[in-house]
Amino acid sequence: MKKLLFWRLFIVLSLGVVIFFSLLQSVAILSNEKMSYLKKSHQQELLNWGNTAQQYVKNKQFKELDTWINKLSETESTWVTVVQSDIQVLAGNTLSERFWEGYGIGRNVEWKIHLDFPNNPIMEIALTPRDHHFLILLPDRMRPGTYMSHAFWLFRVIIPFTALLALTIYLYRYVMRPLQHFHRATQEFSKGNFNARIGDHLVLGSDEISLVAKTFDHMAERTSNIIEHNRNLLSDMSHEIRTPIARVEMALDCIDQNIKPDLMLERIKNETQNMRMLAEDTLTLAWIENERPDLRQESFDLTELIDAIIDDASFEYPNRIIDVQSVDHLHLSYSNQRALGQALENILRNGLRYTPEQETLTVNIQKVGKKAQVTFTDSGPGIEPIFYDKIFTPFFKTPTQVGTRKGFGVGLALAKRHIEAVHGTVTARNAPDKGLCISVLLPS
Repeated sequence: MKKLLFWRLFIVLSLGVVIFFSLLQSVAILSNEKMSYLKKSHQQELLNWGNTAQQYVKNKQFKELDTWINKLSETESTWVTVVQSDIQVLAGNTLSERFWEGYGIGRNVEWKIHLDFPNNPIMEIALTPRDHHFLILLPDRMRPGTYMSHAFWLFRVIIPFTALLALTIYLYRYVMRPLQHFHRATQEFSKGNFNARIGDHLVLGSDEISLVAKTFDHMAERTSNIIEHNRNLLSDMSHEIRTPIARVEMALDCIDQNIKPDLMLERIKNETQNMRMLAEDTLTLAWIENERPDLRQESFDLTELIDAIIDDASFEYPNRIIDVQSVDHLHLSYSNQRALGQALENILRNGLRYTPEQETLTVNIQKVGKKAQVTFTDSGPGIEPIFYDKIFTPFFKTPTQVGTRKGFGVGLALAKRHIEAVHGTVTARNAPDKGLCISVLLPS
């Protein structure tokens, strides 16, 4: 078994989990990145405070600056100051313009804020001259990452739980959908609907569930055919056996009235023998149809078997000519002499019944490739082409031969089942000139 279902589930789960966690990590990182920067409105607000401080410094209104800073500090509940730095080079190169452009005591409003630090950072707005700095401890209301606690639950609990729930629902439906069809089909079948099939409602592939469904449908098909076959067989047998029973009853009445008692006893004997043969053939047919046995257990010479069958048939039908065209020896392996002998005998006797007296029935035995072919061609009237396959149906009689045909119509059906039990085939066609040609093809 290729375990397609296993690999499908593995691919879906592995790819789904890898893609999901990759996307989740990317979204978490992106969200953390986005939440690590000040809002544009807060950045502008800080810059505006810096501009206000710049105006006070520019106009050298340090007393007003101090008053404004104290008010701002009180309003925002934070620490605010304006300082002047004095940096002197003690050794080495002099400070370049590059240094003064990037130098700052606090953090620039456009810089990333480390959300993991518990304390708010000190923000700086550069003033002119460049040794003056507006510093403010970032107010709590401006601190980014306000929704970090929500993001924690969102990315570590809610989204994984939702994704796994969706994946579970998908896998559950993927597995349960065919099982629901299994349940409905078995329910319908148990209630007597023998036409219930899973394949009628589900597209079957090559995975394990589909293989089980195909096996169920095959089992249901065979069970349905067996039930239908046994019903038809019982019905047809009941119908066929009424006539010989009626004849036996009539013969018994004649014996009671002393009307040709010897002839009536012979009639009863013949009818009883016919009914016994009918019962045996019907039981054998039902056994082969139900059990589908593999009878390939013997090896023998097909030519010798047919010669023995022809000898017996020639004794029973001395006024028919049997023309045998055969190879000297044709060995069959993995076959069954008894089953094949009964099948070929039934076909031969059927042909002799419809071959007029002093007419010829031809038996041709030859090897075709790796198979053996036996062809029986009688000199009878033949049949309509629409009945080529139906003559192998139990108790079937063509409309033009119902009144003249002897037997019960089980012989060819039983022959077909015996031939199929040794993996052979049998077909019927009208001969080019006249008569019916029945061809048997057997593995040699």
